[in-house]
Amino acid sequence: MFNVSIIVPVYKSEQYLASCLSSLAKQTLEHVEVIVVIDASPDNCAVIAGEFCIQYPERFRKIVLEKNVGVSMARNIAMQSAQGEYIGFVDSDDYAEPNMFELMFCKALTTNADVVSCQMRSFETHASSVEYHNIPTKEYYDDTFVTNKLFRRVYLLSKQINFYSNVIFEDEPFAYTARFATENVAEVNQVLYNYRMSPEGLCRGDNHGRFNLYDKQLMLARFLADMERRGAIEDHAAELLQCLANHALSALYYHISAVDLLGFFSFIDHLVGKYRLLERCAVIPQDYKVSRYLKFRGSATQIVLLSYWVKVRQFKQQFSAGLLSPSLSSEGAK
Repeated sequence: MFNVSIIVPVYKSEQYLASCLSSLAKQTLEHVEVIVVIDASPDNCAVIAGEFCIQYPERFRKIVLEKNVGVSMARNIAMQSAQGEYIGFVDSDDYAEPNMFELMFCKALTTNADVVSCQMRSFETHASSVEYHNIPTKEYYDDTFVTNKLFRRVYLLSKQINFYSNVIFEDEPFAYTARFATENVAEVNQVLYNYRMSPEGLCRGDNHGRFNLYDKQLMLARFLADMERRGAIEDHAAELLQCLANHALSALYYHISAVDLLGFFSFIDHLVGKYRLLERCAVIPQDYKVSRYLKFRGSATQIVLLSYWVKVRQFKQQFSAGLLSPSLSSEGAK
């Protein structure tokens, strides 16, 4: 039996895949299986993955899908065949530190945790250098990645936790649901996962802003309905309020019209009201984002003015740092 199953969904990542898989071949944890899911990728990804399967047959295996199903379904398919005691996820353009899964698995064993997380950092490659930045993961709404976590496999099965199909931002509901359903969580306080800031990512670029909001609405509506069905809202109303407040304020950075921005705030207000999050909070979280959201949500004028102020400040910061790039949005999601 494997200690950890690492699932890598692959689609059009030929440029980075070998680097990613090399980092998994170098993992110091001995009993690891790496399941590479080729999601009908039209490039040479299947060939690259096949070379690792030949070189490391005891560690690597691949699943080749004839039809593209998206990252969520690719992960779900691999989860069905995983044999590890714990499951981890790695994106095919990222890489893991060599001791990542050994440290996290040892932490899981010593704490009997269902979910273990680690610190992570983003990186962006330039002509002659690589720029790294630590990613904040202190708050629930910051730590919405699955790639910096291990999940006990039988725990996911028993709680019927899967990735939503046909949804972008698929990590967030999975991570929230997994943590809400258990008290057995642990953390390795080291940076062990490296997240590539890719200009080609699904969620980056000025033109993606409006569509990102639509995709977020679909995800959040489904997520809150799922939390209601699971009976999790009563105990986690504060965290869910923080989650929605964070999404509302994040929209201020999008390059969208005032109409779209106000529409998104109205949608967030609708979810807060529908699920009675304010009433269900024993204590309103003393959180900056919640306080800002509650202060501005009732005034269209203040929301629009705040969005202009945010963008002006962002422009000045980027200009002064020499980092101004019109092709990238404020959020770093792929």
